[in-house]
Amino acid sequence: MALLRSAPGLRLRTVEPADVPLLARWRSDPRVLELYAGRDRPLDEEGVRARYFRPHRDPTTGRFYEYRACVAETGSGPVGFVQYYRLPRGDAELFGCPPEERAYGVDLFLGEPTLWGRGLGSQVLALVRDHLVERRDARRIFADPRVENLRSVRALEKAGFRKVRVLPARSVHEGIRSDCWLMEYP
Repeated sequence: MALLRSAPGLRLRTVEPADVPLLARWRSDPRVLELYAGRDRPLDEEGVRARYFRPHRDPTTGRFYEYRACVAETGSGPVGFVQYYRLPRGDAELFGCPPEERAYGVDLFLGEPTLWGRGLGSQVLALVRDHLVERRDARRIFADPRVENLRSVRALEKAGFRKVRVLPARSVHEGIRSDCWLMEYP
């Protein structure tokens, strides 16, 4: 386990094999999936290993790109999941970034619904944002939450991200094409 960053009462660390059952629980909770991946896309332990514990390839170039899966923890234990990655070429082009620019994408979900609505998501996003800027030399950081996921949009805005534009039909959520906000830091 590698600690990436901490703030009072909050830590961001890399995932480890012991996290697989926890991530499978979170990625099969309908309350989490309603906002994150969709209730039609749960992951069991095998799915978690395949998704978060393997190298990632850029579909445009076939090259591996930097990817890191993380767990956010408070003093009482794990509370959420964050992944960050260098933008693959197709995303960089869509978002308006030159491929050589150090631009990253970030995704987050809080796996413990009892902790929702307390500002924890924006605090976790601030940790990963600061890690990317200070340790990975990120010039820009992007997120693309579904337009109707107001909880995610608010958390990103509180962490300093701004809405850039709507990406029409960017994602498929529970079988329905959804528009997403392109959000950027700084």
